[in-house]
Amino acid sequence: MFLSGFAMAADGPRVVTESAEPTEIIELVSLDGTVSSLRTAALSVEMAGLVDAVLVETGDRVTAGTPLFELDDELERLSVKSLEAERREAVAARQEAARRLDEARSVGAGRNIPETEVQARASAFRQTEARVARLTANLESGRARLERHRLDAPFDGVVTERHTERGEWVRPGEALVRLIDRDSLRLDYPVPQSYFPLLGENAVLDYRVDGSSMDWRSAEIATVVPVTDPTSRTFLLRGQATDTTTLLPGMAVEGRLRLPTGREGLTVARDAVQRYPDGRTTVWVLHDVTEQTVAERKVELAEGFDDRVVVTKGLEVGAQVIVRGNEALEDGMRVRIDDPDT
Repeated sequence: MFLSGFAMAADGPRVVTESAEPTEIIELVSLDGTVSSLRTAALSVEMAGLVDAVLVETGDRVTAGTPLFELDDELERLSVKSLEAERREAVAARQEAARRLDEARSVGAGRNIPETEVQARASAFRQTEARVARLTANLESGRARLERHRLDAPFDGVVTERHTERGEWVRPGEALVRLIDRDSLRLDYPVPQSYFPLLGENAVLDYRVDGSSMDWRSAEIATVVPVTDPTSRTFLLRGQATDTTTLLPGMAVEGRLRLPTGREGLTVARDAVQRYPDGRTTVWVLHDVTEQTVAERKVELAEGFDDRVVVTKGLEVGAQVIVRGNEALEDGMRVRIDDPDT
């Protein structure tokens, strides 16, 4: 054990280095947002009436066209039957008028039958046609009113609220049920207006559920609304998550917006930086590459992003910076360079 420790001390501590190179500076913006659904509807009936059947409960998943409520339609059904009977009567009268007109024309107007009689029968036929057209329109209107005694789901979704029961009188415009599309979710973030000029094709959005231990996940920037809220001075950025299984409408979500600034700076890994109680900030570098000795350099830092910090003073381009194994180094100490993947 003593010989092994002595050999390690003679060879120097093992370190990992990286080259300090100019890197494009990324602006990181922390955001707080909300999961919202693209389709949310407070559904109402088109006609006033008495609720005859409630077909859904809160929490039910429905597809487009699923009946949600039915109103009492007995009187409307009887009205439709009456209109159907009237139309059948009118169609029979039209057929008889057409037969009489054909008969008059076949015997020859002016020879075997007066011309005025032919014209009278033609006029009677046109009247029966008009009556059939009028009753057909009334029948279609009655059937449309009958269909409006049922409230159907306009899209696939989840029933989140239900506000009425069987036997209640409801009116148009009165919300009976709230339906939310659970699958068409978006991540809505208010972003300070100062970042609008930096939004471009290379902007990247990451998200995670607020207060959770989930890893950051990437989201596509679907929409940027170019209108600023005059109160908060923010604009809306809407992201589309690739996986919505862990998201629910109304959830709070953290956001991390990465905005390329178009500027470059000399960056090093955060692990390379040493901070002291007296305010000094330093990094360790290979002072002599051949001898593999190290030296401490005092540096000044600017903003950082991800696991990088920007060095504004005290370091030159291409310097070999110690990023691991720099905890107990001394000036002039010899070190052994390790592979970063080891």
